[in-house]
This record gives sequence, C-alpha cells and structure tokens, in this order.
Amino acid sequence: MIKLYKKYLKKYKLHVIFGPIFKLVEAIFELLVPFVIKDIINNGINNEILTSEEKISFILRQGGILLIFALVGLSSTLVCQFFASRASQGVGTSIRNDLYAHINTLSYKELDSFSVSSLLTRMNADINNVQQSVAMLIRLVVRAPFLVIGATILSFTISYKAGLIFIGAGLLLFVVIFGIMFYAVPNNKKAQAKLDEVTTITKENLSGNRVVRAFSKQKHEFKRFVDSNVELKDIQIRVGKINALLNPLTFIVTNIAIITVLYLFGVDYKFNNLQQGDVSALYNYLLQIQLAVMVVANLVVIFTKAEASSTRINEVFATKSSMKYGEYDTILDENKTFEFDNVCFRYNENSNYAVSNISFSITKGMSVGIIGGTGSGKSTLVNLMNRFYDCNSGKILFYGRDISSYKKGFINNKIALVPQKAVLFSGSIRKNLLWGKKDAKEEELYLALKNSQALEFVLGMEDKLDTVLYQGGKNLSGGQKQRLSIARALVKNSDILILDDSSSALDFKTEANLRASIKSLNKTTITISQRASSIMHSDLIIVLDQGNIVGIGKHNELINSCDVYKEICDSQDLKEDNYA
Repeated sequence: MIKLYKKYLKKYKLHVIFGPIFKLVEAIFELLVPFVIKDIINNGINNEILTSEEKISFILRQGGILLIFALVGLSSTLVCQFFASRASQGVGTSIRNDLYAHINTLSYKELDSFSVSSLLTRMNADINNVQQSVAMLIRLVVRAPFLVIGATILSFTISYKAGLIFIGAGLLLFVVIFGIMFYAVPNNKKAQAKLDEVTTITKENLSGNRVVRAFSKQKHEFKRFVDSNVELKDIQIRVGKINALLNPLTFIVTNIAIITVLYLFGVDYKFNNLQQGDVSALYNYLLQIQLAVMVVANLVVIFTKAEASSTRINEVFATKSSMKYGEYDTILDENKTFEFDNVCFRYNENSNYAVSNISFSITKGMSVGIIGGTGSGKSTLVNLMNRFYDCNSGKILFYGRDISSYKKGFINNKIALVPQKAVLFSGSIRKNLLWGKKDAKEEELYLALKNSQALEFVLGMEDKLDTVLYQGGKNLSGGQKQRLSIARALVKNSDILILDDSSSALDFKTEANLRASIKSLNKTTITISQRASSIMHSDLIIVLDQGNIVGIGKHNELINSCDVYKEICDSQDLKEDNYA
C-alpha cells in the first residue's frame, strides 16, 4: 500500500500536506473546548465572588469563544474534506487508468495467469478500497491520534494521575487494535480472492444464460453460485466477527478509564483537591479519546482491506510482459510472408505441446487453408502468426525476418485478423467498422460491407451504418456478427487477411460468395476452418492432427496422400466431383 501511496500521491502533495493541517486546526480547537467549559464552570457558574449579571456576562463571552471554535472547526473540516475528495478520487482514477494501460501491455502468456473476473475485481473493488483509504488518510489518520495524544497531555495539566490513567488506556487500546489487524489482513485477502470466484461464476452465467437454460442447468448453476457465495459469506463473517470486537473492546477500555477517573477525582473533588470544572474537563477528554479510538477502529477495518487490495493491485503491476520487441518497422522480403521452421509451442510449462515441429512457408498473394479437428492446433497457429505468443522452440520468419525483431504494433498493422468468436462493441455499426481504419471514408465502409456479404442486411436497417448495436452485438444473428467482423477487417486493408473459422455461422451460398469476393482482393489470405468446402480451393492446405502437420499440399493431392484430410472430406459428404 505504501508503494501505491508513494507513486500516486506525488501529484497531490499539497492536498496530503494541507488537508491534515486543516484537520489538525479543527482538532486543536476541539481539544480547547473542555478547557473553556472548565473555565465556565469554575470561574463562572461556581464563582461565588461574581454577581449574577457578571456570571451571565462571563458565560456569554466564553460561549462566544466556543461558537468561534465551532465555526473555525467547521470551516477547517470542509477544506480538509475538499482536499481529501480531490486526492482520493484523483488517485483512484490514476491507478485505474494505469492498471488498465498496464494490462494492455501484457502478452497473452501473462494475461492467462489472471482470470477476467479477477482483473475486473481488482479494477473496481480493490481500487475503490485503496481510494477510500486515501480519503481516510487525509481526513482522519492524523486527527484521531492527535486527539488521543493531545487529550492525554492536557490531562496531565489537570492531574498527573489522570495522565497515567490515560496512558494505560492508550496502551491497552493499541494492543487491541494491533491484534485485530494481525488477524484481519490475511482474511481480507482471502475474501477478495473468493470475490473473484463469485464474479467469475456470475459472469459465466450471465453471458451463458441461454446455454444454462437450454440444458436445464439453472438449479446446478444456482447451487454452484450459492456454494461459492456462502464461502465468501463465511470468510466475511469471520472477518466481521473480529472487526466487531473493535468497538466493544474500545468502549470497555475507555469506559473503565472513565469510571476510574470519575471515582478517583470524585474523591479529590470531595476533599477540595479538584474543582467541578476539572472533573468535567477530564470526563470530556476521555469522551474525546473514546470517539477518536472508535474512529481508529473503523480506520483499521478500512486500511486492512486497502492493504489486501493494494497487494492484489501490485501483483498485476509487478507482472511484466515476457514479450520483447525489436527495432525493425520495414520488411526484408515482401514475397516471403510467413516461414515456420520446426516451431513448437505450449501454453504453459505443465501442459502438452499445442503444436510440434511445424514447418511451412507462405508467399505473397497465396491463399492458404488450415484444417483439422478440434484441438488440433489451428487457432494456436493464428496466435503465433499474430505474435500473441512466442514459440518455445524453432523459428518464425515474417517477411524474411524473425517475427520477434519487429517493433510493437508492426505485425498488427500488416495483418487483419477476424477471430473465431465475433466480437462487436456497443455503439453504431459505423463505429465498429472504423476500428479497422479510423479515417475510412463512407465508400470504403460500404465496399467492405459488400465484400463481406453484409451490405444487404445493413441497408435493410432503418439507420443503416448508424444502427446502434447492443453490447456484444446481441441484436444481430450469429452470421450477421461474423460478416460485420469480416467487414471491419477488410476496412483495415492490410496485406494479410486471417480468417479464424469466422464463417462457421454462414450458409453455404453466402460463404461461397464471401470466398469469391475475398479472392478478388488479391490478398495473402489464411483461412482456418473445420469445413473442407471452405478451404478446398486454396493454393495450399495444411492439415493438422494433435498439433502436428499430417498433410500439406493442394486439395487433389491431399485426397490421395492424407488419410486425415480424406476422412474430413468424407465425413462432410464432399462429393468426388468436388475433389478436383
């Protein structure tokens, strides 16, 4: 937490300095109030020398002083609140911006170590906890101890015995607070981790609600959610129980101190060693200590949560991308698009290789089809081509150079990818298409829609390009989302187009028209598909099976030389007259 404070409170030095100063001003006047009240009682109400009129005049003057104290204290509090709000909101915003930016610098390898739900919790709940702690740091962290110390010191001016009682109470309260912090911090970390799990289950069920209902798994998923939620509840109850001891224990300690003070100094008052105003002042100081310690108790809860949250935030910041980039932003050989040389890759050290000993080459303008069963490594090749991951061994050349030697973003500019899952964002169709090229003209957008076979249904909408899409494009069919995803990639107008099983929701006629349109663009096209009909006319077909290339060549060659490819064609009832 200190690490986050050091970094993000630099911009708010004045807020951190002047906020507590104004709060100290308010605390100073609050400490002076019992002295003024003592003076009113001893030198006003109980002063037998003064006449009634003089007593009233004295009490009114002292009352005026109390009113001034109150106004100054209120003004100081408002100024401090302003500084605290500006600093806490600013720090929260800065951490959230930096964390989001940092997450986007991580490679897929690092992102795989965090779940989406965990990152969401860290971006929201954890940062909110730290943000709240900043506000409390400025508003109360200095004030509460100052009141306790100040009240203790001032009690010595009245009686040394009172000061000793106050010190004893303070030591007991310190032990209570430290003990509770020792228990609460690790349990708060467990609670935040369990919150990640609850968020994950919630996200899965909201996004996959149709699947849950289709398989009548509502009860099963509800039980899974309840079990996880109950575990979260149990952890929070354990933390809540120990936190709940704070206020009662502080009350017990301070009330024992109050009883002791009232008893001892009641006796002193009886024997005229103390005046009534002195006893009243000591009682008020004990009440101030009690209230300050209650504030400290609440601060303990806030800061233990913030400490656990800051640890989780720093875990993300401490995670650095393992992917290194080179200095090249120009190609060496424009004809050699891709060359894979004995490439092996696995997603983590404990998993099997997703692809092994992969070797092939793709030249400029070639249409390449990649086919294989589920889990054969098709999408892994796409990830390696886009350099979402680095291979574990072997070498990948991109336009004649090692793919890792290019500058960050260069590869993405050269490749237009249509992912396996069509992802659209809330907003208009136009805004989604402009992701491909932010300054694209309307003619370019309509041409991309035409080539992706999306023009007809877009023109059929009332607002056409300005039609608003719901989150994830939920107001479109699967095929419409896929075609808009392809159109977005075509707007980008990159040299290479990769279609990762991105036409699976299209009917055969629409898919055939799509293939013809894309072929007319004369781009280097790499199509990943489980449909043999989608790739059978490619210049080169790569057949994968369990991460290995089992066949490579043209359609008519593979029919006779690759059993896996022939089996795929037969299973899809691809007729012999289509083999040629």
